[in-house]
Amino acid sequence: MFAHIHPLVLPLGFFFFFNSLIGVIGNGIMLICFFRNKRLRSPCHILISLTCISDLLHLCAQFVYCVHLFGNMTSSQAQCFYMLIIPLSGVGTSGPLILAMGLDRLIAVKFPTKYRLFQQEPKFYIFGQLIFPIVYTLVLLYYGFHFRIVDEELQIACAVPLALMGTPFQFFTYSSALIYFLVVIVYGIVYFLLKLNQASARFKSVFRSIMVTVGFVLFGWVTTTLTNTLSYEITSVAFTAQLMQMYAGITVNFAAASNVFIFYAINSEYREVIKSLFGCKSKANTPMFEASSTMVTVSSTSQMQKKRKLTMASIN
Repeated sequence: MFAHIHPLVLPLGFFFFFNSLIGVIGNGIMLICFFRNKRLRSPCHILISLTCISDLLHLCAQFVYCVHLFGNMTSSQAQCFYMLIIPLSGVGTSGPLILAMGLDRLIAVKFPTKYRLFQQEPKFYIFGQLIFPIVYTLVLLYYGFHFRIVDEELQIACAVPLALMGTPFQFFTYSSALIYFLVVIVYGIVYFLLKLNQASARFKSVFRSIMVTVGFVLFGWVTTTLTNTLSYEITSVAFTAQLMQMYAGITVNFAAASNVFIFYAINSEYREVIKSLFGCKSKANTPMFEASSTMVTVSSTSQMQKKRKLTMASIN
């Protein structure tokens, strides 16, 4: 039945199909949570939802690969780029959006007062956060289009690494390494600041969920970037190098599919909303349930209480 598929490629086909199916459903659930519950529409949750969209688009690229693989189909490299142009948009925005989430948490921790002001005009704030992801993705797609290979004699089973061959792939690899290096710095600073401040439990819950997700993504991109960089140094056989790159992509695709499981396990806000989606008893619709991604310190809360007491004393 699968005689036309190389034995080393066959496991990849099954993994990418089932992992992508689970990931598309899981990220879809995350988006339903965002649209269903108004309390999950702060700037931080908007960035989380946009990251889920980018991961969902990324995973959709694997369905194209599975159709080519199991259907014994091929296409030119240029055709592959056109078929994956929308999923490639998700691939391009993923890293910059993770960096944007880190910057969002950094602003919330370091400048909580200004962050509350930003939340009053979230459209401008979100637009500012999205400038870099949009510009970066457009540059990536431009490189992919400019260096596409139109030669019909070069037939491939369409996959993400092959849709960006040569210069575009190198640009993506090296720029991703730089972006995730900045991600480590930004999230490290936020983690250090949270150790020094007494943030609210909900703020820490949101950040912890993001941190675990970022940890999976970082591990995936580190292994993928190293493999992509070293593959052509290890072997001169194109098939072997491409096979190494695709196996290295397992970690990235696994991370893209894990969002809903991580947020359900760690973040009580999303867990309650997800429970309500499936008809389970939930606190998501009760007045006591209030999603919050803004840092509230214990000291600031006590100061507010003192001010209220002084006000009441002056009235009496």
